[in-house]
Amino acid sequence: MIVQLRRGPEPAPRRDDMTAPDFERLGGEAGVRAVVDAVLDRVFADAIIGFYFDRAPKARIRELEARFAMAHLGGPDTYDGRPLDVAHAPHRIFDGHFARRIAILRETLVEVAVPADVAARWVAHAEAQRAHIVVAACR
Repeated sequence: MIVQLRRGPEPAPRRDDMTAPDFERLGGEAGVRAVVDAVLDRVFADAIIGFYFDRAPKARIRELEARFAMAHLGGPDTYDGRPLDVAHAPHRIFDGHFARRIAILRETLVEVAVPADVAARWVAHAEAQRAHIVVAACR
């Protein structure tokens, strides 16, 4: 069971405040969740990788992705899902599939106006997970 914590009013996005944590620059929990939802909407509908999610519990994926993002963006949440290698092992995700997910992430971060420095850190963090998710290169 996933429990939502109530924290009070969300801060206004501080996109131009380079001293603020990335989490706050995006508008706190609501802002990060909006970005994650935009990315996942595209991922779920994608012709190349969307099939991975045909029977997946999308609400649970959205929650785990949001918590994962908030944790690495400096928010108060922690990711408490399964280790990424364990969670993704049954899905046989190849390097090309992972690259497609990264491309969707990059494109979406630009489209929703995430500051370039925040987007670069987000993408770098996602790229750093490659070894935990990819089973092999595409041939």
